[in-house]
Amino acid sequence: MVPFIQVIFPEAKIVPAVVGSPDMQMCTRFGQALAKVLKNRRALIVASSDLSHYPSAENADFVDRETLAAVTKLDPGIFRATLRSQAGRSIPSLHTSACGEAPILATMAAARALGAARGVVVSYANSGDMSVGDRSRVVGYGAVVFTAEDKDEGKPAVASSHPATAVSAELTPSDKKAMLTFARKTISRILTSDTVPLARGFDASLQQPRGVFVTLRKKGDLRGCIGRMIADEPLARLVGVMSLQAAFNDKRFPQLTADELKDIEIEISVLTPMKQVAGADDIVVGRDGVLLAKDGYSAVFLPQVATEQGWNREQMLDHLCLKAGLTVGSWKKDAKFSTFQAIVFSESQFK
Repeated sequence: MVPFIQVIFPEAKIVPAVVGSPDMQMCTRFGQALAKVLKNRRALIVASSDLSHYPSAENADFVDRETLAAVTKLDPGIFRATLRSQAGRSIPSLHTSACGEAPILATMAAARALGAARGVVVSYANSGDMSVGDRSRVVGYGAVVFTAEDKDEGKPAVASSHPATAVSAELTPSDKKAMLTFARKTISRILTSDTVPLARGFDASLQQPRGVFVTLRKKGDLRGCIGRMIADEPLARLVGVMSLQAAFNDKRFPQLTADELKDIEIEISVLTPMKQVAGADDIVVGRDGVLLAKDGYSAVFLPQVATEQGWNREQMLDHLCLKAGLTVGSWKKDAKFSTFQAIVFSESQFK
């Protein structure tokens, strides 16, 4: 992205003014001159800049929020010192904290001259928050508005989208409906526009790391099912990731097409933590999902699979062996079992 400032008049076209060198005095003079021209006129000044390039998603989240907090101070010195401090910390793969440093500095000066007193962060995400992409190398994005002092003064400028406090593992009906809606929206968007929505705006319960499977059925028949047992990402984001995997990367089926989506029902299974059990006798059909591991081979069934197929425990374990690439009955000797439970819900429950 080329850093720039746009001045938008309601009655006129966009007038771009490219700002190149991040010379603070030059940027300040430009901003003050812009403010003089715009005084008493209805105009919107837009400074364009990405944030961090290209740290991990975790480092980007920290660096970008620090950068945005500095921007809200409306103090060019604080903003520049923050960027210089970040550059000196040897943060892995951080190439820059704000490629549009000059436009931001100029806009700060213009906003100050026009009466603004502070900034408010209205949005933040990095490319690692998407349901596709590489979280080890991301770019940060944010949005800040400058405003005069008002009654909201004192509220936190940056609200975290990754709550650190523990919340209940229970899922409300609205939580379930939100995840199903997001799963469908994710698949639909990739099919129609080759883009995906961000996993944002969810309640804290859906920001906890949880394992999850997404199952697609077409007129009752399985059309795709993929999940992740390891709870290493926020649940809402993982629902988006697994929705795409189930639709396009389940090797048992061709990739889902746009024409099929109207006939697809989405089911989500949110998992409890997995625990190893002593043997097959500890597995309860209908309650437990099962991970079987033996001789380097493994396979998993969700809790509902055996019930749907009408299998007893022995039949379920035989089919699990076949799924793992083992022979029928292999589970009877030297196999290891881990069990988990699942909160299962589907779109048909909300129709």
